[in-house]
Amino acid sequence: MEKKRKEEKRRKDEDLFKVVDSTIDPRTYLVLEKIASKLKIDTYLGAISSGKEAKIYPAKTIDGKFYAVKIYYVSTASHKRAVEKYTLGDKRFEKIKVSNTRQLIFTWAKKEFKNLKRMYEAGVWVPEPILVMENVLVMQFIGDNGVRAPLLKELPDDEIDQDLYDQVVSQIQLMVNKAKLVHGDLSEYNVMVYDHIYIIDVSQSLPVDHENARELLLRDITRVNEFFSSKGVKVLDIEEILKKLEIP
Repeated sequence: MEKKRKEEKRRKDEDLFKVVDSTIDPRTYLVLEKIASKLKIDTYLGAISSGKEAKIYPAKTIDGKFYAVKIYYVSTASHKRAVEKYTLGDKRFEKIKVSNTRQLIFTWAKKEFKNLKRMYEAGVWVPEPILVMENVLVMQFIGDNGVRAPLLKELPDDEIDQDLYDQVVSQIQLMVNKAKLVHGDLSEYNVMVYDHIYIIDVSQSLPVDHENARELLLRDITRVNEFFSSKGVKVLDIEEILKKLEIP
């Protein structure tokens, strides 16, 4: 009987996780099972994005809806120093006690969820945050049927125009003036293009009153301007953009 139960569980796991990933530790698998039960997820598919801090997987629900599931690495936290810099220096997380790397990554995931929620509620074009549990963040899937929308970096040159630039600048303005956050790592790699642009990867985003906010904002605007300028798009002067931003 016990053998039969184990076999049934193995088959269930194989159905739920179509692609077994060695970077997912046993505890994270349990979290994914809880999330699957909560959101009626039928299948987690193969990674569609892989970065230094996390991988993103499409998750398909029983009724055919897709979510984007971001799983932060806990066993290979090579970016630990950056996580500490952007999390422990954020006043919103001062009271959270972090005693080990795993807890630090849980806080990092929670920070991205909170940043997304704050931006989304302010009307910034970001994926809608759905839930966060330990090192797993679930958000709106940007794309069709499990195929993600392209990044700004991936668009053909003839599709990169003035309208896209204006959209990015307007979102920076909303982010700073209404959400009161600075992205901190904005570039052509952190903007998706679907029906309009979407700002992504906001884990490192900081409040506008943070001591490094102005420096990071200048870097964001410079990177955006450099990219669009290199594609022949007329960009605004940095000082002209800054005049419209309410930052201490």
